[in-house]
Amino acid sequence: MSTPERSVWSSATHERKVENFYGQGAENFGDHHDGYLNFGLWDDGITDFQLAAENLVQRMGELLGLDSDSRLLDVACGMGTQDVYLMRNFAPATIDGLDVTWKHVEHGRRRAAEAGLEDRIHFHHGTATEIPFPDNSFSHLLSIEGTVHFDTRRKFLGEAFRVLEPGGVVGITDYSLKREPRTAVERFFVGLVCRLWKVPKENAITSKVYEEQLREAGFAEIDLKEIGALTIPGYYREQRRPETIAQNAKIRGFVAGRLGTIIDIVLYRTFRMGLIEYVMARAVKPSR
Repeated sequence: MSTPERSVWSSATHERKVENFYGQGAENFGDHHDGYLNFGLWDDGITDFQLAAENLVQRMGELLGLDSDSRLLDVACGMGTQDVYLMRNFAPATIDGLDVTWKHVEHGRRRAAEAGLEDRIHFHHGTATEIPFPDNSFSHLLSIEGTVHFDTRRKFLGEAFRVLEPGGVVGITDYSLKREPRTAVERFFVGLVCRLWKVPKENAITSKVYEEQLREAGFAEIDLKEIGALTIPGYYREQRRPETIAQNAKIRGFVAGRLGTIIDIVLYRTFRMGLIEYVMARAVKPSR
């Protein structure tokens, strides 16, 4: 089963809150940053945001081992740019993108059509904690920077395990705690990030606990690396550029644009305090 049209969340749901957050001004996003929303992978020599964003997507395609036989589910697919990139560079058989924000789904469908790929890339509106596909539907599952928002990440991991076929591979980039906060100030900053960024408190876990949750969901061959130094500072520098600040305000409106700037500052400050990390993970659903 898939979800061809829009889902409607009640006002009390976490999905509604996240969709409202990411949907603010999304219809105006256009080709800003070519539609990429990720933090980018700022390897040596990369100074351009779009190149950093594509570098991250490329690395995840390699990590997953995508090929012409792959049936990929991209959860929290954003505006679809990464899926067009993956199709052009890895040529999987099919890609299904799932996102909680309807305006993202609309952008994704437009991008797939403009690329002439609407027969191989399909976008769906739905929640990651109740993935609208049967068991064993996909060979690979990708989620770039989305799982921190899912209510909860643990539920999503169970769903990811369910929809992957035996031997299937999951690839995730996400945020974790480098360590537990020790002082009232540190607890305040972590809590502020969660409140501003629509992150359920249960998702504020260390990288070690993250690995444990992957294992508890049933995954094996878990490889999780902390790569915050290659992602968060580069993204922060890009977001602090006057041109980017002005463009964000134009897209999302003055208030929402400034809120985004505040979130970036708080997140970066928390990273510099040694509290927040960025992780890249790969795991496999055992064949038996």
